[in-house]
Amino acid sequence: MSVFNRRRKSTSASTHQSGGNAHEQRVRQIGSTLLAATRAAPGPALSDKLMDWAMADQGFRAQLFRFTDVFPVLSTPELVHAHLTDYLTQPGVNLPPGLGLGLRAGGIMKGTLAKTVAGQITATAKRFIAGVDAQSALPVLRKRWDSGVGFSVDLLGEACISQREADQSRERYLDLIHNLPDTTNAWSANPLIESDHLGPIPRTNVSVKVSSLVAKCDPIAHDAVIGSLLESLDPILCTATERNVFVNFDMEQHELKDLTIDLFKRCCERYPFQAGLALQAYLRSADDDAQRVIEWTKKTGRQVTVRLVKGAYWDYETIHAEQMGWPIPVWSHKVDTDACFERVAEQIIAATPKTSGEGGVKLALGSHNLRSIASALAHLEPAGLPDNAIEVQMLTGMADPIKHALVQQNVRVREYVPVGQMIPGMAYLVRRLLENSSNQSWLRMGFVQGASDEDLLSPPTPAPNTDTNRIEHSAEHHALSLAVPVVGNGKPFFNEPLRDFADHDQHQAFATSIKGVTVEPVANDGTVEQAHNAVSRAEEAFLSWRDTDVVQRANLLIAAASIIRQRRDELSGIIIRESGKPWREADGDVCEAIDFCEYSARQAVDLFEPKRLGKFVGELNTQWHQPRGVAVIISPWNFPLAICCGMTAAALVTGNTVIVKPAEQTPGTAKVMCDIFWQAGIPRGVLSFLAGQGETVGAALVRNPRVALIAFTGSKAVGLDIIQAAGVTPGNQHHVKKVICEMGGKNAIIVDASADLDEAVIGVRDSAFGYS
Repeated sequence: MSVFNRRRKSTSASTHQSGGNAHEQRVRQIGSTLLAATRAAPGPALSDKLMDWAMADQGFRAQLFRFTDVFPVLSTPELVHAHLTDYLTQPGVNLPPGLGLGLRAGGIMKGTLAKTVAGQITATAKRFIAGVDAQSALPVLRKRWDSGVGFSVDLLGEACISQREADQSRERYLDLIHNLPDTTNAWSANPLIESDHLGPIPRTNVSVKVSSLVAKCDPIAHDAVIGSLLESLDPILCTATERNVFVNFDMEQHELKDLTIDLFKRCCERYPFQAGLALQAYLRSADDDAQRVIEWTKKTGRQVTVRLVKGAYWDYETIHAEQMGWPIPVWSHKVDTDACFERVAEQIIAATPKTSGEGGVKLALGSHNLRSIASALAHLEPAGLPDNAIEVQMLTGMADPIKHALVQQNVRVREYVPVGQMIPGMAYLVRRLLENSSNQSWLRMGFVQGASDEDLLSPPTPAPNTDTNRIEHSAEHHALSLAVPVVGNGKPFFNEPLRDFADHDQHQAFATSIKGVTVEPVANDGTVEQAHNAVSRAEEAFLSWRDTDVVQRANLLIAAASIIRQRRDELSGIIIRESGKPWREADGDVCEAIDFCEYSARQAVDLFEPKRLGKFVGELNTQWHQPRGVAVIISPWNFPLAICCGMTAAALVTGNTVIVKPAEQTPGTAKVMCDIFWQAGIPRGVLSFLAGQGETVGAALVRNPRVALIAFTGSKAVGLDIIQAAGVTPGNQHHVKKVICEMGGKNAIIVDASADLDEAVIGVRDSAFGYS
């Protein structure tokens, strides 16, 4: 019986409060006991030169961690010093005493400073990373075991970019599962680590990241990825079953969450291995995620462990969601995450099986926050469970006094032990440094800032309405200041958010929408005569369209954008069918078309407002713009809607009449676009559609003397021919043709000394092949 249980028995008779107050009283009792034991335990909870530096100044911390991230690829002292200088001399960065002098020094001091900083980073990495492989990590694992702490080995390195890397990751996992039990089984017995209330627990515990096991771990191809992962995991889970090794499925970025949960369930139904799954409390979906897993265990009778963590990608998830214009998936304030963590812990404890034959979930509490730990422990007795029904998991290299205190109180503790090379380890290390040096870090509050017991053990109570999803449409957070009161209801421009294909509902809705889409056949049989007739109609309509108020023209584009938005998935389906684009590229094509309409509508209004030039006595000089005349739009096949729409919208809103001549490969998409503009209210004489061969119809339009403007996107050869032809000015042409010409080509990609090569490879690959 633990100290906690003895205290429960002595206080339960005197507790006459409501359930919530009784729980808080119990939390304070357990928390106070743990705090006292922690402060009496040997060793510091946080002691590291790099972290001391990081906590001194927020601006310095951000730049130091950026430098830390690139440090492994800096191969010479000169590179280290140059990058230190670049990162740490930015405005707003306050350097620790002595460091600024070292950065300014020359000669031998450069090498000395580089060696000092490199030594600090390496020493910090060794605190958090136990070794480069299982063999080199064994001394750390054995030391922790002898101190009463279990382990879960985690191989550093997440998403891989080649099947060769994926195969290497699988072999490294197999190496751990094959070889660790031979050593660990010889260690002395420790019932606290090796058993819970239901029976034995495997000594060897390994954590896997699913993105490291296949080269294309993309949730857009959910079923195909699951199939590939099952194939890759088969030898791992079969061997784990034979060798009695516990395998925990780690949770990574939010986009992989549902795929990981689905994969975990499939694996548990196929293999009888000792299984665990990480869930992240910083996700707004955490309560529902836990309930999904609980209901599945009850239905299948499977017993699994849930490693409940708060989450390590908060900054990425927030920034990425804002960038994409998606609802932010994580809680915006730490107090909300802490509250969610306690809720989900209680939810899991209530679903913990009491007998070995009962399905359900067991709790592994991943936290260094004694308030969170005490809250979970306080729920055990009301649930009819002993203290060993849960375990506490912490990171290696952190919070050793808390681990010691928990072991002394007979609480099972397991360390999460990263193993791997420094380069893949840097992302992990930076996340740990950010976590520990945060102003809201519990460890920092308790062991650096000296917060009171009252503050450290207070319940996480969010203020009312402090965490509505901070940006319901988070693209608006980054909206341009461009807002015209008379256009688009006065709203500023912001990019149309792409579909989040990792979201199951969006994925299914899109698949259903595009399934029945067909493309209306459009023949490229336009003639030279039809081209000249189209120019005549456009010329006839020009004066009336020119004199139409620019605000009216702009709002017709807004109406077209609204129709495109309503038909968004249908248009994606047309692009997929006609040009063979994959889902994301097709959806991006449609979103860009919406953006062109919305942006051009707002930009155009100001162009037609007269601007006074100078303020000279007796003079009134003004400048404004006016339409040029008939515009010919010759659009490409690779962006069959976006570029065609962008060039067309800009020409229309500025008062030009337009003839659209699309690429021969994608006339159906361009025809639907014109239908939408006509539906929005653009007169048919103002906008004409003519599909035909470039060598005949295109050439005739380009050379017609009544055409004032040519907008072209396509090959270099055709573009140069257009420029040459437009430069010929016959006597009956009373203007110089304007040519807007975007031609194909290849740009250089420069990869510098501090680049993340994995990211560079992905960037080069996507640049070359992404816009298929």
